[in-house]
Amino acid sequence: MQIVQYGEKYSVPCVLLLGYFDGMHVGHRALVAKAKQVAQKLGCAVGIMTFTQSKKGGQIYLFEERLHIFSSLGIDFVLAAQFDEKFKSTSPQEFLQTLCSCLCVHAFVCGEDFTFGKDAQGNVSLLQEFSKANNISVFVEKLVDFGGEKAAATLAKKYLDEGDVRSLSKLLGGKYFVFGTVSTEGRHIGRQMGFPTANIHLSAEKYPLKRAVYAVSAELDKKMYRGIANYGARPTFGDGRVVLEAYFDGYKGDLYGREITVYFDDFLREIKKFDSAEALSAQLTKDLEKIR
Repeated sequence: MQIVQYGEKYSVPCVLLLGYFDGMHVGHRALVAKAKQVAQKLGCAVGIMTFTQSKKGGQIYLFEERLHIFSSLGIDFVLAAQFDEKFKSTSPQEFLQTLCSCLCVHAFVCGEDFTFGKDAQGNVSLLQEFSKANNISVFVEKLVDFGGEKAAATLAKKYLDEGDVRSLSKLLGGKYFVFGTVSTEGRHIGRQMGFPTANIHLSAEKYPLKRAVYAVSAELDKKMYRGIANYGARPTFGDGRVVLEAYFDGYKGDLYGREITVYFDDFLREIKKFDSAEALSAQLTKDLEKIR
């Protein structure tokens, strides 16, 4: 999968997906399926446009995490744009002209609520009008219903606020996950208690998950391990820093400094301050019994 910068020349004939795609929910995945279907008929590559940083509010998936999803879905190239002041001031017409002058677009695929250009002045009607004048096909897909609500980033963020990772994963079409590098610093309290943990500091660019304790999993040394993770502060030890602290049941290796992917399986409980390390250890044992 190739990464092409917005405004860069790329001559491969393509079907281009238009949107933000920060969450890659089931509605986005339906667009990808449509684009692949169209591309197969036209003999084109499939490209998807996204932003390298937050457009508004936090990102459900960071750019690097989205690349992982795009690759798994069979996307051929990613058109990466920076949502900076210059991009924000781009008129709808200028935006479309840039796409067509830099790329060899045979078809656009988007949702019926797609908007673009300065102050979101461009809409599907303008896209269709422009495309017709330039002999480009446009495929506009209806919004996808999810449990009586529109599949959208706002719904995903609602689930993140609630810590409802099971519903979130269903909406996203796959388990919600985070990329992170395991910190080499720490007090090693978990190890002293018999629960060695991998501590990961999540990017401030990422939309925050509810601070709580979760059932998680990760592929470590080519094997899947289940575990428990505390996302938030560690009140029992007077540590107010927000960190993802995960213990993987049965894993004996060293994760310090390694990049890992943590999948969130379920909500377990709220974060609680315990009277002692022994009381916390007893609770962690109960948490493990729930996931085994």
